[in-house]
Amino acid sequence: MYLCATKNLKKMKKVILTLAAVLCCASLFVSCKKSDPSGGQPDYTPAFVEMTFGFNATPEMVNSTEMVISYEAGNEKNTVTQSSESWSKTVKVNLPCTIKFSRTVSVKDASQFTPDKTFKYTTGYDVSLQILNAAGEIVKTGGVIGTSASGSGKADKVAEIINKGLLNLECTYSFDKDGNVVK
Repeated sequence: MYLCATKNLKKMKKVILTLAAVLCCASLFVSCKKSDPSGGQPDYTPAFVEMTFGFNATPEMVNSTEMVISYEAGNEKNTVTQSSESWSKTVKVNLPCTIKFSRTVSVKDASQFTPDKTFKYTTGYDVSLQILNAAGEIVKTGGVIGTSASGSGKADKVAEIINKGLLNLECTYSFDKDGNVVK
């Protein structure tokens, strides 16, 4: 009986060692799934637009007007007051989308608008944008657009221009699914 048990143990040991050897060899051929579905190729598929929009103002505008900025970008909607010579906001929105920025200027202190004063104003703004893939990498840049449209005049005449809404500005940008600007 002892001899039979020893033979069975030896057979069992051989089977276990063979099985272990087969498993070790098989593990050499197993690899992890690649996390890059493109096989190492860059992803140029547009997914987002990232836009920075800024409004400019003169010191006279900061001191004597109220400048209310509204913007809509995807699900984000907000209204803020511009209280410095430059204001900017960066938004990131899924494509396709429409992004809108507007500024409404109104006279804050009528006493500042007397005929003996000169009042400088601007409707200047700056825009820069880039199109990003799903990983947030830049696919293409849209460049930088800006304007420095400005003027000056007797303060009472500029107050009339402001009251007529001629310093108000609205900029709307629509993008298709490929990140192209749509008119």
